[in-house]
Amino acid sequence: MKVKRQKHVRKVMTFYRNNYGFSAPYTVLIDGTFCKAALSFKINIREQMSKYLDAEVNLCTTTCVRAECQSFGPLLYGPLKVLEQFKLYPCKHAEPVPAFRCVQQMIGKKNKNKLLLATQDQSLTETMKKTAGLPLLYIAYNAITLEAPSDKSKDIAEKNLDNRINTSEHAHLKTVKITNIWRRIQNSAVDKKQKRKRRRKHKLAPHLHGHLTEMVSDNKK
Repeated sequence: MKVKRQKHVRKVMTFYRNNYGFSAPYTVLIDGTFCKAALSFKINIREQMSKYLDAEVNLCTTTCVRAECQSFGPLLYGPLKVLEQFKLYPCKHAEPVPAFRCVQQMIGKKNKNKLLLATQDQSLTETMKKTAGLPLLYIAYNAITLEAPSDKSKDIAEKNLDNRINTSEHAHLKTVKITNIWRRIQNSAVDKKQKRKRRRKHKLAPHLHGHLTEMVSDNKK
């Protein structure tokens, strides 16, 4: 793999790790269109995906995706056989729904399960770009390619970063305020203690006070 491609993958996955909590092994959801392209370009998905992402991967699909391929009969027989090599990710559809809808529902609006999506379906790709934190994979020029983060993913990541910074600053200011209040309390306590000491110093001892009283009386006489 070329150095430029390696740097691109490292940069993109670092973005998803830092901003959306992705970590290896990555779970890649694969549809029939991706398998069809892989067969056309003679790409071994299991071998090349792990090598490209430079990490362990779990390749999966859904019963709905398989069912859709099967419905096309001999036309998608090859992609179906490829899909059957992968684990089934539970999509919870009692009856098969179109692969497009199944994938959308699987990933949802926030991609809570940290899935990567591998598809050649441009319509699906454009729709899923609206989901923040979803790495998208496709095949181009005889190779698996990881798309750069979508604008939605970058916008949400930036907002989350701003919120973390503001929260951190607020916590810091709160700590400084509490520290200053505590210092004022301590200083006030020290001042009161010092004042009491000064008053004690200015007070005369009882026997000296009596002696001075006698001296004043003698002088009057």
